[in-house]
Parts: sequence; structure tokens; C-alpha cells
Amino acid sequence: MRGRGNYLTAPSQGFPVIPMIDVIFNLLLFFMLISRNLPPALSVALPEADAATPTDNPPSIAISINTAGDLMLDGELTQWEDLGPLLQSIAAAPEGGSTQVRIAADKDVGYDYVVRALDAAAQAGLTQVALETSPSVPAGAQSSPQDTQPAADEAAAAGSAGSP
Repeated sequence: MRGRGNYLTAPSQGFPVIPMIDVIFNLLLFFMLISRNLPPALSVALPEADAATPTDNPPSIAISINTAGDLMLDGELTQWEDLGPLLQSIAAAPEGGSTQVRIAADKDVGYDYVVRALDAAAQAGLTQVALETSPSVPAGAQSSPQDTQPAADEAAAAGSAGSP
């Protein structure tokens, strides 16, 4: 017969795996959800547009260009010379033809940088291109953090990528 209070001094039968799996699953879920809401690594002030509508059409590739002309492809710093081959390898993937290219260029960046990104996408065969913008703020209104969320204006970019 087992004595009273003996469970505290008795050795454990094994490592509790089930609670550890629960903790790992919760951490995985947390990081997956939080990674979708992280700001882009480059500081980009998007131009404003009245017709800007948020879109969420996966799969997509994010190209960011800041005022210095630095280029990021899906959050990784990239050289301009490497952009074309990288986009061609993405387009060659099984689902690459339906991939949308989202270009977020700072409103003060030179137009030639945006054209270079559009040209690289068109040469790679990626015809679904969207230019990210911010919704315009009426005069005298204060902008809130929700107003600065990027939105894609696909109509403005449809003809720029060479799509019919």
C-alpha cells in the first residue's frame, strides 16, 4: 500500500511530452500569425491614392524600394543585377505564372527604379503586377496607423507590366 504524500518523493515515470507538444504548437501558431503583420524591413513612405483598395491575393512576391534605391525581394536585401534572375526562377516554379508581383516604392523614389522593377517582372513573365499605395487622407484629417497600411492599386499597374 502506498503511503500518504509519497507522490512528491516518488520518481517520475517519464518526461511529459504532451504538454511540451502543446507549448511548441502554440509558439508556432504565434510566430506564424505575428510574421504576417511585421512591417517591411525597408522604410518606405508609400504614395497616396484615392482608389487604393487592399488586396490579399496569394501567392505574391514583395519588392520594396526605398529613396536610396535599395532593393528588397520578399524581405531580403537584393542587388538590382540579381532581380531579373531571381524573378525568372520564381516564374519557372510550378505555380510561378500566377504569382503576383507587389511593388512598394517610396513616394520620393525616382521613377526609373520602379520602371526597372516592372521591366524585370515583365521579362520574367510575371504579368500580374500591383503597385502598393496608401489610402489618401482628406485635408485636415489626422492620419492613424490604420491609414498607413499598404494597399495595392492593381488598375494602375496592369498596363505597366506588359499584360494585355
